[in-house]
Amino acid sequence: MATLAEAPVDTKTGWADKEVADKLVNRAKELREFLSEQAPEGEKRRSPTKAVDAMLKDEGFLQLLVPQRLGGYGLSPTDFCRVQMEIAKGDPAVSWVIQIINGTSWVTSLAPDSVQETVFANGPEPVCGAYNPPGKARQVDGGWIINGAWPYMSGSRQATWTQQGVVLEDYDGPVVPGISMCYIPMSDFEIKNTWFVSGMQGTGSDTAIAKDVFIPEGQMVLMDKRAGQIDRTKKHFGAPSDLIPAVPMVRTTGLAQLIGAVEAMLEIVTAESGKPVLTTTIGPRTDSGAYMRDLGEAAALIETAKAILFSLTAKLDRIGLGEEFTIEEKTRHRAAGAQMVQTIHAASESLMFQAGSSGFSLEKPINRYWRDVSMALRHIQNIPTIGYEIQGRALAGGDPIAPPGSY
Repeated sequence: MATLAEAPVDTKTGWADKEVADKLVNRAKELREFLSEQAPEGEKRRSPTKAVDAMLKDEGFLQLLVPQRLGGYGLSPTDFCRVQMEIAKGDPAVSWVIQIINGTSWVTSLAPDSVQETVFANGPEPVCGAYNPPGKARQVDGGWIINGAWPYMSGSRQATWTQQGVVLEDYDGPVVPGISMCYIPMSDFEIKNTWFVSGMQGTGSDTAIAKDVFIPEGQMVLMDKRAGQIDRTKKHFGAPSDLIPAVPMVRTTGLAQLIGAVEAMLEIVTAESGKPVLTTTIGPRTDSGAYMRDLGEAAALIETAKAILFSLTAKLDRIGLGEEFTIEEKTRHRAAGAQMVQTIHAASESLMFQAGSSGFSLEKPINRYWRDVSMALRHIQNIPTIGYEIQGRALAGGDPIAPPGSY
């Protein structure tokens, strides 16, 4: 596998070369058994095991989306999703950590020059973060004093920097658009163990607490210069990923891992097709029209989700090459993501019916996949009704419920 330092770029697109992407996908496939073996211990620890942590850092899986100017691979959205789907087949929780750190590190690469130069001064450092509920920032000479407690800090055990949402002291407006972003070393936080949930338990999504932490002025991005803005005047600018809006990118690529997890569920159920259909005279499930029909439908649902995913990421790839992303396209993009969420969910639930009650045993891998998928689908960015409402309002000329930048 090419290292971060020597990974070539496609001269026509500016994205990482296809050979580099293919090697990363193949490596993710090779890691499946290792990740599957480590997953139960990761759940118990509530974060990736030491062996998985070392693998993620040593093999560059936390720098897949970081542009090459900062020492990352600079994968296209499509190629990043290809890697994520394979990682999730081994352990969805690990793929979630990869998603959060890559997504947050990439958003950091869109920040003002002062932030990029500080966070990535020693190479492509992994960044995690959270923005809601926001913390508080108080301006002082030379910088800011930060206080707050941020839950859902996925990848907190792997990151060295954080991107935290804050509002200024005495601010009493809405979280959006009042949110600003500050960048703080992970070492400045206390981590409180709060991540006790039914799914994605192995992600280390605990609460980070900052008490009177000082940061220099250059580590704050105020709401009028939001992290994630496309700013061609910056010194550190020019990669294809610098042109992609943050929310559609993070939301869309975050669904790839769930497709990979449901594909693993399909493999498990398919492998059990020789089992008898209890309480009937039917022998193996292959003799049951009902079972075979449901199995085929689940497979078709997964293929539909993949088709939607790669249609959406292809658009993001082209935006990185300078293609326009209109408001109309953004609303359709958001609604198509909602359709993908519902399709993944339908496939997952159907497969658990086919697995039967034994599939709900905590010892069965399919149970872990199902719990992880079920929880991740409920992330605020994935709620399908909101995506549909955004497009419906756009079609009917209604008032928007969110700024276009959050589509």
